[in-house]
Order: sequence, then structure tokens, then C-alpha cells
Amino acid sequence: MTIDSRPEHAATPADGPSVHVIRARRLLIGGAVGGVTSATLCLIGFTIGYGTSGLISAALAAAMVLFFYGVGQYVMVLFADAGARTLLAVSICSYTARVVILGLVLVLYNAHHEAWPTLTPMVIFLTTIIVVAGWLVVEVFVFSRLRIGAYDTEYVAPGKGEFEP
Repeated sequence: MTIDSRPEHAATPADGPSVHVIRARRLLIGGAVGGVTSATLCLIGFTIGYGTSGLISAALAAAMVLFFYGVGQYVMVLFADAGARTLLAVSICSYTARVVILGLVLVLYNAHHEAWPTLTPMVIFLTTIIVVAGWLVVEVFVFSRLRIGAYDTEYVAPGKGEFEP
């Protein structure tokens, strides 16, 4: 039996996304579930504690965190099959762009905070921390359940004369 290496007999990739894309999607969905669940709890809790001001503040903070993490993880899904260098470059560019956008929002708020008297800074701070923690806890849990194989190749000794001068 011989192996035919002609192009028409080459193995075709399986239909559907690669294992890397599937793993990245699982991390995105898991993180989103954790983030949205935490955000919902914050919205309920801070609405009860602070009224409309708490609801608006918690909603703003939760939306910022979910946007920040959601876009970042979605970029990872889009580039899951890319090489390591490309993935690193894309993730750094994505992170930098998101931090700059968040920084601009914070600078604008700081410059015009008197125009937003309904926002409660403590609610924004606590909601941000809680939603980030919720996203990360579930994402770590999902990551720990991913099956990522690690295989070592068998050692093969060098042949005679390969290292002789």
C-alpha cells in the first residue's frame, strides 16, 4: 500500500471551525456569562441600595467592562488560527486601542463630571471590580475544562558520524 501525495488526493480540512477557534469561542461565551451574571447582580443590588443613580452608574460601569473584555476576546476568536507573532501583535493592538478608548472616556468624564451628577463613583468602582472578577472567574473555570493536548515526541539518538568533525 502506498500513500498518494498528489494534490487531488490530499487530505481536506474538516468542515467547521478549528479547535483553536472553538476554544476561543468557549472562553468568550464563558467570560460573557460570568460578566453578564455579575452585571445583573450589580444592577439589582445597586438599584436597591442607591435607586436610579445606582442603576445608571452600575449600568455604565458594567457596559464598559463587558465592552472591554468582549471586544478583546472576540479579537482572539477572529485570530485564533493565526501564528503566535500575529496573535501577539493583534492582541497588543486591540488592548492598546481599548485602553485608549477607556482612557478618553475617563478623561471626558473627569473634565465634565459636574454635568453627570447622577453618577455615583463608588458604584462605578465596585461594579467594575465585580464584573471583571465575574468575567475572569468563569473564564478561568472554562479554561481549566478545555482539553489542550501536550505531546512530547519520542527521543531519537543522533546517527553515527552526525556530530564528528
